Amino acid sequence: MTSQTTTRRLVQIGALFLIGDGVMGLLKPRWHSSLWNFGPELARAATEELAAHPKTARAVYLAEAVAGIALASCQTPDAY
Repeated sequence: MTSQTTTRRLVQIGALFLIGDGVMGLLKPRWHSSLWNFGPELARAATEELAAHPKTARAVYLAEAVAGIALASCQTPDAY
């Protein structure tokens, strides 16, 4: 396996995570944000704010899903 293939696979995994996490957050922003309420204080504060403000959370999760789609599309060759 080449280094370029490994890099592409890692980028695809990242795009998949961004898309999936973004869609889950769009569907149930409070529940999804609360699910990730652990770790350092900064991370907990961010997830608490997202859980408290579902409209803002949906905007953040939509941006995350769009970023994942953009990342995936940049990695896909035109031939496919």
